[in-house]
Amino acid sequence: MEDVVGKPALVERRSTDRIAPPLGAYSHAARVSPEGAVLHIAGQVGNAPDGTVAPDAYGQTVQALRNIAAVVEDAGGTPAEGLVSLFTMVASREALPGVRRGIGEVFAEWFPEGDYPINSLCVVAGLAREDLLVEIASVAVVPG
Repeated sequence: MEDVVGKPALVERRSTDRIAPPLGAYSHAARVSPEGAVLHIAGQVGNAPDGTVAPDAYGQTVQALRNIAAVVEDAGGTPAEGLVSLFTMVASREALPGVRRGIGEVFAEWFPEGDYPINSLCVVAGLAREDLLVEIASVAVVPG
């Protein structure tokens, strides 16, 4: 696995034409380089560093993704190079358009070529607090 500048890529994201294309911004699979260390990231919600929570699903999604980026960067990586998978939980179907918009905008920054991580999304009955609309757990690879 080599990237365009010749250094080993930490993650090779893949989709196959042997099954239906992804329904959204995600890949079917990801292969992790042996040069990386796997970082499991607890579910992140839309709370800013000061503890405030955005009032809508869009804002919470963007903040949850920014929180994931902060954890990955603190471990020495970047979301663009190392994000392997996401597991997105949404507290209602009504929140889905905001979640999709937030993911779409952040992913456009992180993955301008459309080389997206794996993402499973499900609608759940609720999250840890009533004001939380989205939670995103993730796995990333950082330089080992």
